[in-house]
Formats: sequence, structure tokens, C-alpha cells
Amino acid sequence: MAPGGVPATTHVRVGSGDVAILVSAAAYGVSTVVSVVALHAVRPADLLAVELGGAAALLLCVAAVTGRLRRRGMVRQLLLGALMPGLAFLSADVGLARTSASSASLLLAVDPLLSVLLAVAVLGERLRGRAVVALAVGLSGSILVALGPGGDRARANAALGNLLVVAAVMAGVVFLVAARRYGDENDGLGAGAWQTTGGALVTAPFVAVSWVSGGSRLVMASAPAWAACVGVVVCGAVASVAFNRGIGRVPAARAGQLANLTPVVGTLTAVVFLGERPSPLQLAGGVAILVGLTLLLRGEPLPASDTTDKVTKDEPSAMCSGVPS
Repeated sequence: MAPGGVPATTHVRVGSGDVAILVSAAAYGVSTVVSVVALHAVRPADLLAVELGGAAALLLCVAAVTGRLRRRGMVRQLLLGALMPGLAFLSADVGLARTSASSASLLLAVDPLLSVLLAVAVLGERLRGRAVVALAVGLSGSILVALGPGGDRARANAALGNLLVVAAVMAGVVFLVAARRYGDENDGLGAGAWQTTGGALVTAPFVAVSWVSGGSRLVMASAPAWAACVGVVVCGAVASVAFNRGIGRVPAARAGQLANLTPVVGTLTAVVFLGERPSPLQLAGGVAILVGLTLLLRGEPLPASDTTDKVTKDEPSAMCSGVPS
């Protein structure tokens, strides 16, 4: 109760981990649309080489110069990177070349469902109170956007692209739970550098085979196409660093629900910059997702499993779990 017997207002409870995960989700949403723009001019292998090779070089250099590139946990972070961004970006780029930006963005709405279910089943995290309501509302929105019509491309081609996007989402979900359970890196920059390097290494054979068999369009790409490729690199780097800074402070179930922001940001970006028009059903789903996200942020923090890190004054974050990185 507030002074004078007036009920205290409910404030939005947003911690630094929440902010980091939201930044990561927004960056991935924008990256989806920018990737589609880039893929209008270059091939999936070209974009993979630029976004993963460029991001890995950028993050490795910055981490090395700032003294935050450490060998401890390197192998584990490289393996995590094989999932995300490696296999996730490979599936996403090939899929995005076959579907629309808005359809792909809205398909990302299945991410929170899978993330929360895996977090509860694998990590033993629990949902209660307003978090359950937030999950129900958010998932209702996910169903609505999934039922909306797809893009204007050929149905068969778009269906294959959509399936590949879903495969990318599944890889990202497994990565989220694995990072939450097996990572202990308290520096998002160092973890992001190694993970992006792992992604670049695992996708290198695909890029090489694609270039040998079909060549590359990078040499003939226009300045706007290169700008889009660079934009993907920047979005990926920001998302990776932000995610690794946030996942040590936020239970995986909560992080999965916060990821509801990705399809909303992606869809809005596609509407504003590409002129795509989602159906009323999809728009209603987007509103439901935002309502669920608001309910989550205004509710009590999710209780984490016993492996959740304890934040101290001198060490503000540490990737959780009882397994060292």
C-alpha cells in the first residue's frame, strides 16, 4: 500500500537481463527482414559468408583488443555456435530466399512455445501466476499469426522456405536451453565471438560447395545489396552479444517468452520498409503477443531452477548451471 492507504501501482519489472534479451530479440527481428532484402541480390551462401564470417572477424577483433577473448570455455562456445548461429542461420537464409519477410517473421512466433516447453522439461524451471497467463496469451497470438496467409511466391517454394525457417527456430531453441544449462561465460562479447566463429566454421563447407557449383554474386552486388549484407552482420553481432549478456540473468523460460518480440519487430519492419501487408488475423496475433509480453514484464520474476546463478556486486552476471563452460 502507498502512503495514505492508496494502493500502490504495479510497475513494469524489467531487469538488465530482460533488457538484454529484448534487445537481442529486436535485433533478430530486424535481421530477418534485412536478410530478405540482401537475398534479393545475393545467394544464401554469399549472405552466410558475409554475415557469419564478417561478424566473427568483427567480434574476435574487438574481444581480442579489449582483452576479453579467453580460451576458457572456447570449445564449448564453438559447439554452441554450431547450433546458433551456424545451423540456425544456414536454415534461415535458405528458407528466407523462398518466402516473404513477414511470413518468416511470423513463423518465428513458434520460438517462445518451444523455448518455454524445453526450459520447463529440461531445466526444471517453473511457471506460476501471471507468467502462465502471459504464456497462454502469447501462444494464442502465435497460433493466430501462424494461421495467417503466406507471401505471394509459389506455394510449394514458400512451403519449403517456411519449413526451413521453422527448422532454424528449432535450432535456436535448442541453443537457448543449451546456453542456459552449459554456459558460464559472464562476458557476452567473448561468448558471442567464439559462438559466431563456431557458426562460421560449421557453415563453411556449404558455402564452399555452393560457390564451386554455382558461383557467387557478391562481386556483382550493388551498393544497397552490400549495405543490406553489412546490416545483417551488425544485427547478428548485436543480437549475439546482447543474448549472451542476458541469458545468465534470466531463466530460459522467461527468455523464451521475451523472444515473442522478435516476430513482432520483424513483421513491423517488413510492413514499414518492404510494404508487405499481413492479414487482419496476423495483426491480431501480433497484438496478443505484445499483450502477453506486457503481462510477463509486469508480473513476478519467474522462479528459476536450482542452477540459476546468484548475482553479486562484484560479478554482475554469470552464465548459469552446474556444468562449467
